[in-house]
Amino acid sequence: MPSPTSPSFSRRDFVKLTGTAAIASALVPKLRAAPAARPFEVSASLYAWDLHDEGVERVLDNLQEMAAVNSVYLIGVMHPERRPLGGGVFPHNPVRQTWTAEDARCYWHPDSARYGRIHPRLSDHAWLNQTDWLRVLVDAAGKRGLRVGVENSHALVDKQRAEGEFSDCVERNVHGEITHVRTWLRPLCPNHPDVSAYAGNLFGDAVVNYGLDYVTSAIVSFDEGGPGRGACFCASCHRVAAAEGLDFARIQQVLLANPAAEPERTTWQDFRQRSAARFYAGIHEKLHALKPGVDVRYSQHMANPADWGIKLSVLQPNLDSIRIQEYSEQTGNPALMAGKRAMLAGARAELGPDFPVHSAIAVRLKATPELIREGIRIAVETGMNGITLGHYDGASFPMLHAVRDGLADAGIRS
Repeated sequence: MPSPTSPSFSRRDFVKLTGTAAIASALVPKLRAAPAARPFEVSASLYAWDLHDEGVERVLDNLQEMAAVNSVYLIGVMHPERRPLGGGVFPHNPVRQTWTAEDARCYWHPDSARYGRIHPRLSDHAWLNQTDWLRVLVDAAGKRGLRVGVENSHALVDKQRAEGEFSDCVERNVHGEITHVRTWLRPLCPNHPDVSAYAGNLFGDAVVNYGLDYVTSAIVSFDEGGPGRGACFCASCHRVAAAEGLDFARIQQVLLANPAAEPERTTWQDFRQRSAARFYAGIHEKLHALKPGVDVRYSQHMANPADWGIKLSVLQPNLDSIRIQEYSEQTGNPALMAGKRAMLAGARAELGPDFPVHSAIAVRLKATPELIREGIRIAVETGMNGITLGHYDGASFPMLHAVRDGLADAGIRS
């Protein structure tokens, strides 16, 4: 996914961010960590292979002792990706040097009675599918008083099923083709009733059966690429747009001839933002009915949310917190940290002083202790309510120790 550290994050994007740094900072000139009912959250994401290979107790010992972590979450549904990301080998895994995550596999044991047409797909590997890794994490973390959550990552279902069994649910570009912005991802349209039901069931199952404190969504609501390659003009979008009084067929024809045509492009973009908001409204309502007080968190996993049909302030009424997935630390380039400050300050200004916002901190790739400490300082100075470490499987121990040091430097008590 594009971020300030990905190949698709352009120089123009960086200039845009850094150029607004002074403006965004001026909007929150002396803002420290925003007040919250609970302590500053230091969360860490974990994968099933972490728990299998190192053992949950050792993993939690390392995170608590080295990085002062008080919250952990399992990546419950993961997209295909080589781990550790960016090459190299796992720095502390005693079993394997690398692993390639499967396409949209679920690493816990769903309750099949809670699902309708779409069901989660388990790993193809016995060592991953025979153990309920969310139960393993919840039980161990609960004994330590840690907050526990789960994240569903970018793809709701795998490419094979999206193009086959659920092809009526998949997003379509202006040409009527299944979107193909990237080779592995075939996102399902949030306007399709089976898709919104599945997302609610997936999170609801985890909340009810595991007593989670929070859930995080990094689901791709709409793919990027503009009207030409991006999403969505599927039958479900036409149906929902008609209910809103939009002539979506005419908008599609105009954008087919000229993807930059106005006001059609803006109308289409605003429709996507409302659609994403409705998607999360349904999830939020369902989960709070199942467990009042559960934290429904959205992970902004892109540098330019508008390209993906996302506007944080439009989503905000249907969320309890937001995570800004910004990973400049992992580049090893101090000059990029100004972009991180701009993004965090901009999110805080957009969402107001009291809404819970968390900043990702990269503890992998080319990250250095100095940059990790700076990232934590920036997070605190821009009013974040917590940090999330990305990711344990690729983090060397000196990087984890830098998290505790950075918290202490920023005046955050563990």
